[in-house]
Amino acid sequence: MSLPSVSILPGLVSSRPLSSSPPVTEGISRVLLVHTEPGRRHALQELLVDDGYDCLGVSDADEVLRLVAEYEPDLILLATDLPGACGLEVCGELRAGDLQGQTPIILLSEDSIDEEEVARGLLAGADDFVWAPDRPIELSARIRVQLRNKRYRDALRRLRNERDHLRRETAIDPLTGLLNRRSLEQVILKHFEARERFAVLFADVDHFKSVNDRFGHDVGDRVLKAVAERLKAAVRPGDASARYGGEEFVLVVAGAGPESARIVAERHRKAIESMDASELGGPEHLTISIGVAIHDPRNSLQTPDRLVRNADAALYTAKRSGRNRVEMAEPDDEPRLVGEIAAEALRRPSNDSSVSAVIRTLPSGGGA
Repeated sequence: MSLPSVSILPGLVSSRPLSSSPPVTEGISRVLLVHTEPGRRHALQELLVDDGYDCLGVSDADEVLRLVAEYEPDLILLATDLPGACGLEVCGELRAGDLQGQTPIILLSEDSIDEEEVARGLLAGADDFVWAPDRPIELSARIRVQLRNKRYRDALRRLRNERDHLRRETAIDPLTGLLNRRSLEQVILKHFEARERFAVLFADVDHFKSVNDRFGHDVGDRVLKAVAERLKAAVRPGDASARYGGEEFVLVVAGAGPESARIVAERHRKAIESMDASELGGPEHLTISIGVAIHDPRNSLQTPDRLVRNADAALYTAKRSGRNRVEMAEPDDEPRLVGEIAAEALRRPSNDSSVSAVIRTLPSGGGA
């Protein structure tokens, strides 16, 4: 028995929208109908058009994958009985190409379906399984439900994309793609809270003002991006690179002591020194100066701000000393570490070599 040419559902649902239905703010939904029997395909198309959908009907299962890419349907109605192909196999291929499950698939059966066949269809990737003959209202309702769920998923996906975009904007410097200053502060604070040893490398492009003055700010921006790419390429997993502002960059080197930090800083300095900025429309030679400060977790008086200031001070020492060089920050002018004082007391000759004698040499409070 063929389907009626006019659907009853719009009069029941469309004129009085259900409270659970989201407002339709998008364009007309597109439905791809795959059915080989011309009469049934035509009747189903009439039903879909009367319900307000744009419908493309096809009979060739081999064309389905191509049409999905070109037509970009919002829903696929797929007959299970296709000459030369099993509808469940076609469903599996469609779902394999749509790993996120963005396009709902409804399987249509012209014969009565048992529980096992429904289970196979759902496991093949279908979102629903419908016995089509003489049940146009049910079919229309199931289509509406699947399209409604798709709108919800699409809206959620857009919100997540916007959220991720906003997070990236707040965390990443838009010009260079490196971490911005705020993110850098969070990285340094994380190392402090974990009581880890690490190094801060404060780098500044030498004579960058002359690059902007001579070649223009567009070229200056390209040079900064190229410098950022060089610095980022030399960063190890677990380290971080950030743009501090202007032509200043900061690198955080996890687990680094003075000697290893100096080696890393020299590697970055040489990487920039080997650049040919003339390819970007800028100067042929480019250099950077780097100041290095080390955080020792045993030093209870050091703070993130003080560490960055120490690296910045070492950077300006490198600038004053001729540029294109690495300078290490001076140790903090503060009481020596408790462990060092205790070790020195144990080495010092004394008539009283007891532990209490060592403790008496410690500063009051005995901080770690």
